[in-house]
Amino acid sequence: MKEIYEDAIKPMLPKHFDQNEWFTIAITILVIASVYYITVKSRKLLWSQIICISLLNMQLTTVGDYFFAMPPYDFYDTVDRNSGELADIILQNIVYPGTILYFMHLYKRVLNSKLLFILLCVGMLTVFEAVSVHLFNLFTYKSWKLAYSIGFYAFVMILNVVFYEKLNAFLEKRIGKEQGDGFIIRE
Repeated sequence: MKEIYEDAIKPMLPKHFDQNEWFTIAITILVIASVYYITVKSRKLLWSQIICISLLNMQLTTVGDYFFAMPPYDFYDTVDRNSGELADIILQNIVYPGTILYFMHLYKRVLNSKLLFILLCVGMLTVFEAVSVHLFNLFTYKSWKLAYSIGFYAFVMILNVVFYEKLNAFLEKRIGKEQGDGFIIRE
């Protein structure tokens, strides 16, 4: 049993339970509450859109963190280690995808300008990262700079908007066909 703890569990636990773990817990609760609100209380997206957007962003964050935080690049560490800590799993599977899902909910509700929406999201994500780095030590930059995140977030938000538009067009076409075949689809 001790070998399992030493080999499998201990490397996932924080080195020190400090401000970055408390911050992770706080933002996780906030994101879960926000996702609950937009999926249960004020849903504007179809469940298929919610699932697809969430899966896309889980994949993006997992691959992105693996690529950028691990050798050979090793641009930054998250939480207390370079990757694989329990807090990383929570951030990659709840916080990051939940935040983008919330933004896409806003996109669906108040679509005025795609460019303005993308710029606002990039700005907000950059501010969130700056707060998490400078106030809560959630990331330790090695050769990464906050300015690089602006480009990354722009890529992520453009990809999400394009993905949403393509998915929405597909679903509208499919729902229209199924309704014509006698099926009724409800949100």
